[in-house]
Amino acid sequence: MSTINITPKTDQRFPLQMWSMNLGLYEVTDDNWHEFFVRVRLYEEFGNAPMLKYSDTNEPVTITPEMAKQHIGCRLGDRNQERDAWWIRIMDNRAKSLEFAVEEFDADVEFPEHDESKF
Repeated sequence: MSTINITPKTDQRFPLQMWSMNLGLYEVTDDNWHEFFVRVRLYEEFGNAPMLKYSDTNEPVTITPEMAKQHIGCRLGDRNQERDAWWIRIMDNRAKSLEFAVEEFDADVEFPEHDESKF
């Protein structure tokens, strides 16, 4: 198995993948690396795919707490979002994509309107 070599890239705006800014964190710090781990791991479970890759083979690798801590210093996006607000945003987006799949399959199905003012 390849060795894991994932080093922080503080000079790049998107050190993981472009969709990493969906994590709702501006950067990984000493104070929030554990939250970074939780959000990445949840995202991996929802998407059924790892965000990180082995640097020498480019093969996907599931994040571990150790890897999360190695990313201290990485810049991820343009804002910080509390976990509750992040979770609502992620779940709402996931629900919308599933609703779209149902509506594409059967146009007679109706879902309730989303109240964007709650977010």
